[in-house]
Amino acid sequence: MNARANDVDFANDAQRGQSLAAAHCSPVGEKPRFLNAVGMKVAAELCAALKPVCERLIVAGSLRRRKPTVGDVEILYIGKTEVRQDPADMFASITVNLADEVIAALEKSGTLERRKNVNGSEMYGPKNKLMRHRASGLPVDLFAATAENWWNYLVCRTGPADSNTRICMAAQDRGWKWNPYGAGFSRDGETRAMESEAEVFAFVGLTYAQPEERR
Repeated sequence: MNARANDVDFANDAQRGQSLAAAHCSPVGEKPRFLNAVGMKVAAELCAALKPVCERLIVAGSLRRRKPTVGDVEILYIGKTEVRQDPADMFASITVNLADEVIAALEKSGTLERRKNVNGSEMYGPKNKLMRHRASGLPVDLFAATAENWWNYLVCRTGPADSNTRICMAAQDRGWKWNPYGAGFSRDGETRAMESEAEVFAFVGLTYAQPEERR
């Protein structure tokens, strides 16, 4: 699968979504759900801001699986970096993640706000940021990835949970451990890195399924 082509296709789909005003919140069960069109609109807005400062950028979760309602927007990204002079030390330099700067700017402008996890704590760090899109109320999860863990992380964050469980169990049956946030599969000090989503499934003997077909 061509991740970059898929990113472009998704962004185009999102821009063709219905207007936010016409797509109202749709509660289902205990956790609030939102119509797909709301998620697509929010995803398009955030991806437009992040795309110039990311090496890779894609929307995952139930939106990527084309579900009619979603509980949140999950965005996986690899931010571009820039080396700058350390403001605290004129003789030192620091590496700045440009995507994280944009996310901070979106928070400062009021587009995003931080939200608490199920334990009542904020989660806002270099790897995971739990936010909320203020205009729509839609939760937004931002996950920073690396080139090494991109494919595993993408499979994991696309889900659903049952699909991830099958990958874990199939790996165990073959004597491997799946590292969804790492480079691939490991055992006894050996690591097998993955180079595509399809390779993640194939490594454990599972048939690859397109995101919208994963159950």
